[in-house]
Amino acid sequence: MTARVLISIAVLSTAFGVPAVRGGGVFDLTSQAGADSIVTPNESGLSLLFGYSDTSPVVSSDAAPLAQQRDTAGEFAWRTTLSSGYDTYIQTYALALEDTTETISEFEMTLSAEGRTEGRARHEWRVRPQISVGSERNRGRMEWGYAHRPDARRATLRLDGELQGTWYNRQSDYYLTSDSLEGRLKGRWTVSPDGRLAGELRAWGSTLRYDTPSELEVDRNDGNVAAYLKAGRDARRNWRLGLRAGKRAYPDTTDIGRESLGAEFEYDHNAFLGPTGRVYHRTERRKIENTAVRPSSWSHWTQAEAALPLSESGLRLAAELGHESWRYDDTWGAYTDQTRWETHLRLEGGGVFGPAWQLGAAGESLSSDTEGESYRQLGARGGLDHYGAALSASLTLEIGQRDYDETEPEVGPGEVEELSLYSDFTYVELWLMVGAELTADLRLDVMASYLPESHTNDTDDQKMGFGTARVVYRF
Repeated sequence: MTARVLISIAVLSTAFGVPAVRGGGVFDLTSQAGADSIVTPNESGLSLLFGYSDTSPVVSSDAAPLAQQRDTAGEFAWRTTLSSGYDTYIQTYALALEDTTETISEFEMTLSAEGRTEGRARHEWRVRPQISVGSERNRGRMEWGYAHRPDARRATLRLDGELQGTWYNRQSDYYLTSDSLEGRLKGRWTVSPDGRLAGELRAWGSTLRYDTPSELEVDRNDGNVAAYLKAGRDARRNWRLGLRAGKRAYPDTTDIGRESLGAEFEYDHNAFLGPTGRVYHRTERRKIENTAVRPSSWSHWTQAEAALPLSESGLRLAAELGHESWRYDDTWGAYTDQTRWETHLRLEGGGVFGPAWQLGAAGESLSSDTEGESYRQLGARGGLDHYGAALSASLTLEIGQRDYDETEPEVGPGEVEELSLYSDFTYVELWLMVGAELTADLRLDVMASYLPESHTNDTDDQKMGFGTARVVYRF
């Protein structure tokens, strides 16, 4: 029997305001307080996790001959984890002319286990039960999965399911949130995977039930199916073409139910030393049950990426292009036609066994029928990356300007200036991630960002940022 003790400390600071990013620890359970809400400006927090892991010994089937592996279901191994965590978050924001501070804290203890088939086997199983008890809420979760691998390597059939329940304590800060139970199920079957051409069928669905439904918490059922033709294992290029259909129903109302029908295409060319490229497109039609509540629409998504080697030393020219558009049968209120473009052109160098760098330009634009919402954005972006056994680090910096199409209103003597929802601004986006193996048993993970905006209207200025640090000790 092998045992492992895990200590994780996560320090978070969003003193400039941004949705807090929290995580770390066993099964991502250090992030509990406020996980169902949006965290806004000026936050800070401390998260502490202590965990004990007990892994049962198992004889892996990797040691057996391949023929023998195909005739066995493999060995099933269990791993049990007990963890406890404490989160506290302080939120400060302006309400009218006064600053408001709110603190949310939560203590939680979680018991979880994971069992899975070890080694290569034709039938692979995975199950993960989990239960947690906290000062704010109690949760239970069960995940399971099955994969059929005829050659003990590639799966031709996959089934995955999940069931999760959440129960809030009446004295908690979430007392207005209803208890809920949610389940998900998805399956994928690959037909004739050998050769140059293969087929694939997919189906997925979910259900959500609230103990006390309301206008913001509505019971719903989702169901989707898809069929694809795609490249087989012997094909030189990776591609996929398919159709998908779905339906979302709300048992308590039929006004916002919808049906969807879409088509998608993907092509991926990845040469180790030559040019690479990827193109993805999806078009979807959404038909709403009651168009007086929400109009039906067409939507389109496109993503294209390409890289061209410029020298044997690793210098590359890379480009990305993204497109998203929405077209409604009727436009009113929040439902107006929109088109968004994103572009990124850069030079890249280094990598593989050493540091990598990138330097280029990034652009973004939005064309909207909503007055004053359209904008154009252009920035310079650079980055450094290093991935090694002892140290991994990534730093990205972008500086740019966003200009809205809205013109400044003319205000005459004795007139009151109209409220403007958007104003031009310059921005800075700084992202940092570091992972360091300090010793054989001690690891440090750090992530931080800083995103200030300087508007032409000083009252619109804002600063957003967060930071997290995690120390893990293993023995």
